[in-house]
Amino acid sequence: MKCAYHPIVDAVGACVNCGRLICAECKVMLGGKFYCNPCADKMFSGKAETATTIVENTSGQGSASVIPKEIKGWNWGAFLLNWILAIGNSVWIGLLSLVPYVGFVMAIVLGVKGNEWAWRYKRWDSIEHFKRTQRTWTWWGVGVLIFSLVIGVIVGIAVIATTERRWW
Repeated sequence: MKCAYHPIVDAVGACVNCGRLICAECKVMLGGKFYCNPCADKMFSGKAETATTIVENTSGQGSASVIPKEIKGWNWGAFLLNWILAIGNSVWIGLLSLVPYVGFVMAIVLGVKGNEWAWRYKRWDSIEHFKRTQRTWTWWGVGVLIFSLVIGVIVGIAVIATTERRWW
């Protein structure tokens, strides 16, 4: 990834205000966060934009992606459809959910970090597009869970009904 202001220099992070990738020369550290020079200048000149600042879409940029606060939180789709969602969102570490004994722990980790990882490793049109897609994953996960439970009950009843019990 290259700096937005110096296209031949590698970026070291992204501005938390505008989301542009910045190099070591462009970064300004304020309160432990990276800002680009234009955003830092706006902040010091009193022209800082309000909380309605539109963040540039940095999805799909790996560790350089800025995670919008709107997408942080639990992801039921990642928890319920862990390995499927991992493949669909290019979150390859999620395939650890297929490993025995590790799978349940990984499902929980995906529930907690799934949104952030999906944002980092796949390109999205917008935050709304991301949230809409993750909602769809959630509904599919709930549907698969309910379907599995219904099939389990039907199989259980069939096994009990076909087993002849004799008490003598």
